[in-house]
Amino acid sequence: MIKRARAEAHPVFSRFHSNCHMTPIEAIKRWFVSLDEELQSDIAYMFVSLTLGDCQFSPAAAVRRLLQWFDLRSAGTEYEDALAAVVFRASFEYMFADRFTAAGWTFPEQLFKDVIREAAEGKEASKFATRAFRLLRNLPDRKTKWREAGENWNALVNSALNDDALKQWTHEQFLASDFGPAQD
Repeated sequence: MIKRARAEAHPVFSRFHSNCHMTPIEAIKRWFVSLDEELQSDIAYMFVSLTLGDCQFSPAAAVRRLLQWFDLRSAGTEYEDALAAVVFRASFEYMFADRFTAAGWTFPEQLFKDVIREAAEGKEASKFATRAFRLLRNLPDRKTKWREAGENWNALVNSALNDDALKQWTHEQFLASDFGPAQD
């Protein structure tokens, strides 16, 4: 079946849309690979381990696994592509949407501080204290990266990955396929 997505007028979406033949999953992949490596690792590890159930992957291997999943999904029918976009969108927003705002960082920041405090008190958390300290130190930079990723993600969802846009894209692909109405 032929798979073609309409180019959208939204300026942020067009950054991910180098041509007008991109499927929803290809648009997600384009957004994903535009991210900083640290964010790619966070997203891929959570998606691959929690959504796909593949817990044996390291964060770096999870990035490769997620890219492989994008390619596999975009090679399917327009329905498989659109449904994969829905799955990724729902999983991603469930796991990460709170990172798009300053308020969403309150819990992780407090958790890191608690781990460091418990390590200083000699409790078992000391094995995680070094990582917690590094994460706490890098929190301002991570907040900025996530806010930017969230702005771009929201623009992509609003322009091409919302339910109406996905249904319209799927319908257009079906009509353009061999299974659509016969042209006389």
